Amino acid sequence: MEAAPGVRPRKRKWKKALLPWMFLLPALLMTMFVVMGPTVGTLALSLTDWDGIRPPHFIGADNYKSLMKDPNFFAALENNFRWMALFCTIPVVFGLIVASVVSKAGKGQMFYRSAFFLPQIVSTVVSAKIWAWIYNPFFGINTVLQQWGIQNVPLWLGNPKIALYSVALVDGWRYWGFLMVLFLSALHQTDRALEEAAKVDGASRIRIFWHVMLPQLRPTISLILMMTMIWSFAAFDYVFVMTNGGPGNATELIGTYMYKQALQNQMPGYASTIALAMALLSGIIMALFGILRKRGWDV
Repeated sequence: MEAAPGVRPRKRKWKKALLPWMFLLPALLMTMFVVMGPTVGTLALSLTDWDGIRPPHFIGADNYKSLMKDPNFFAALENNFRWMALFCTIPVVFGLIVASVVSKAGKGQMFYRSAFFLPQIVSTVVSAKIWAWIYNPFFGINTVLQQWGIQNVPLWLGNPKIALYSVALVDGWRYWGFLMVLFLSALHQTDRALEEAAKVDGASRIRIFWHVMLPQLRPTISLILMMTMIWSFAAFDYVFVMTNGGPGNATELIGTYMYKQALQNQMPGYASTIALAMALLSGIIMALFGILRKRGWDV
């Protein structure tokens, strides 16, 4: 008995539509296990009072109420916004300028790429320790400055007014080379015909960069700014190694504050609330860039 007309083509179409999902299934299951599982666990833990030893005690939204009244959390949040402002400007501008210069280099371009990207390869803990020695007031850069006749040398990590910026300088020293590589890749994909046409019309190099090259880099700039903003809320390692949030709370970030609440103060339930606040802030940033994308700022 022959199959009804159209049954076999429908079956083939169904298999064709199902095949990509079969290939994606392992990754989806891994995502559900690795990402969604801890997310749900963190949400459940944020509703409890738990010291990490005894059974969790359900307290509802008390942790969220405490978070909204916690001055230390808002101080850390303010430091995170300062950190974000620094990293969305200085490393981005510096990486873009150096990338535009390196893209014009000839045979030595690979050397410059490797040299400027080298700090990104160094381990975070290693570079943080090295810079902590450089900032040391007894045998670091201050001794060199004093030998040069500069007596009023600052305490780079001991002065609450500049400690956060001193640590951010170290992280930016490591981060800008990565941005340079991203900008360099984007510059090699721009339309050189537009640049040549601008040169023929007599435009200066600054005008060519500002009016011809920069608009073509807009998707890359948007992506870098979005990543930098999200990563700013996850900043932890350099502050933890170099200052541990001190002096006082001058360099305390949300990540270090969450760590202290979870392990030092034995309040993983409250730390989970802080982690969800970090996730919420990152989600807001992604939503804002989604709105910008609809208005033409493609990411």
